[in-house]
Amino acid sequence: MLSRSVNCVRVVRSLSVGLKTVLPLVRSSSSHFSTTPSSLNDTPWYLNPNESPAISSPLNTIEIPEMPPNYPLTLENLTHFLANDLGIYDLLIFDMRSNSNSISNSENISSEIEGAHDIADFMILGTGKSSKHLLKASSELQFYIKHNLHKLPLTEGILKTGKLAKYHRKLNKKGKTAPNYSKQTYGVTPNTWVMTDTKTDGIIIHMLTHDRRNDLNLEYLWSNKLDKSKYLKKNNSFNNDDNIFRGIRYFHTSSRNYSDTTPTFNQFDLTSDNYNNHFRKLLKLHLVDHENFPLSHISEFLDKIYKAGFTLNYQSLSSYFETILQSTEFHQNINIKNNTDNFKYQNKFLLHILENYRINLTKDEIINFLPLLIISCSNFTNNSFLTLNKILNTFNIQQENLFTHSNLLNSLDNLSNQLCNFKLNDERLIKHKIDLLLLTIYANRNNWIHFFKVLDNAINRNDLSIINAALPFISICGDGVICSKFENDYYPLIENSSNIEIKESLQRFSELLYEKTHNI
Repeated sequence: MLSRSVNCVRVVRSLSVGLKTVLPLVRSSSSHFSTTPSSLNDTPWYLNPNESPAISSPLNTIEIPEMPPNYPLTLENLTHFLANDLGIYDLLIFDMRSNSNSISNSENISSEIEGAHDIADFMILGTGKSSKHLLKASSELQFYIKHNLHKLPLTEGILKTGKLAKYHRKLNKKGKTAPNYSKQTYGVTPNTWVMTDTKTDGIIIHMLTHDRRNDLNLEYLWSNKLDKSKYLKKNNSFNNDDNIFRGIRYFHTSSRNYSDTTPTFNQFDLTSDNYNNHFRKLLKLHLVDHENFPLSHISEFLDKIYKAGFTLNYQSLSSYFETILQSTEFHQNINIKNNTDNFKYQNKFLLHILENYRINLTKDEIINFLPLLIISCSNFTNNSFLTLNKILNTFNIQQENLFTHSNLLNSLDNLSNQLCNFKLNDERLIKHKIDLLLLTIYANRNNWIHFFKVLDNAINRNDLSIINAALPFISICGDGVICSKFENDYYPLIENSSNIEIKESLQRFSELLYEKTHNI
C-alpha cells in the first residue's frame, strides 16, 4: 500500500514538471496574432492565399469561335453563355444567311447550303460531356432565354428525368424476353442531340455528345462549298457499324457485309427466288467492276438457271437488258474497232437470252418490256446517235454516221400492233412511245421503207403527233426524194393542224424541207 502511494507521488511530480516546460511554448504561440513575416512563414500553405495555387477549370480553356460579319449581339452573348456558364466546348458558328442578307469576306464565296437559310440565320454547334450534361445544360439555356431574351424557346431531343426513368424501366422489362439485338441502341441514346430554337435573330443551337457529333457530321451539312473539304470524313478502315441503320431497333445484325468478291450462292436452295436474286446481284456487281464480273460470268449463271428448270421473270429480264445497255465492257474492249462491231458484240448477249432461255411474261409485262427491247436492238446508246431532243435543241445539226439496227425491229413493231389495245390510254401511250423509238432508229439508218410504214400505222389509229415528230428527222436525215415524198403525202396533215404552237416550233424544219425538195 505504501509503495503504491509513493509511485503516485512520482507520477504527479513528473507531470507537473512537463507542464511547466510546455505551457510557455503554448502561451508564446497563442498570445500573438500579428501578421509579421515570421508569422506568415509559420502559417500552413493551404491557409496562405499568396501561396495557394489558382484553381484550374476546363471552362477556362474553352475557345470562343470567331463571330461572322454583321452578327447580332445576341449571338455573342449566347456563345459566351454556352462556353463560360454551361461548359459546352468545341463551339462552331455557321452563318446560314443568303448573300443578299450578309456580307462575306470574299465576294466569290457563294452560299452552297440549299434551303438552309430558310430554317435559320445562325447555327451554333457545340459538344457536351455526356447526356446528363446536355440535359442540365438545356434546362439552364431555356431559363436564360426566357429571363434574358424574353422569348419562349423550343427544345427538341430532350427526355426529362421522369420520362427517362420510365423509358429505362420499359427497356429492362422488355429485355427479359426480347432478343439480344433488340437491346442495342446503336449509339442513339436519349439526350445525345439537343436542339434549341431561341426564337431570337434566327439563332438555333445544337448540343451533342462527342460520339453523336462524329456520327452525324453536321459540320459538313452546313458548311459552304469551300469549307466542306475540312469536314469530309475519310474512313479508310472498315466499320462494322452501319450508319444507315443507326437508331433502328430490332435490326437484324446477321446480314452479310458487302464484299467485292463473288457473292456466295446456295446451290441447295432450289427455288426460283434464290436463282433470280443471285442473278440480280451479279448484274449490280458487273456495273461496279466489269473486269472481275464480266458478262461471260453472267451468261454462265444463266446456264445454271436454265439447267435448274427455272424461267426468268420480268424483273430479272429488265435488269439484264438495262445492265447490258449501261455496261462499259463494250466501250473498253480493245477487240472492238468500230460501232458496228460494238453493236454486234452487244447484240450477242441481248439476243442470246431471248433465243436460248425460257421467259415467263404476261401480256402486260410484254407490252411494258417492248420499248426496252427496241432500244436494245439499236445503237441508241452511241453518243453520235441522233435523237429527237438533240435535233430540236441543236441548230444546224447534221447526220454524220449511219447506225445499223437489228432485223427484229419489224417483228417487234408487228407484235406491238397485235398486243396493244388502242382504246386503252395506257397501252396507247406505250404504242406512241414505241413508234417514236422506231422512227428514231430507222432515220439513223436511213431505212425509209419501215420509217413510212410506222407513219402509216400511226395515221390509221389517228395518232397525228407522230407526223409532227417525223418532220425533224426527214428534214435532217432525208435527201431530196424522201423529202418530196413526205411533203406530198404527210406534210398536209401538219398544215391542217389547228395547233399553232406546233407549227411555230416546226417552222425551221419546214423551211429546211422546202429547200431540200426544191433544191434551193
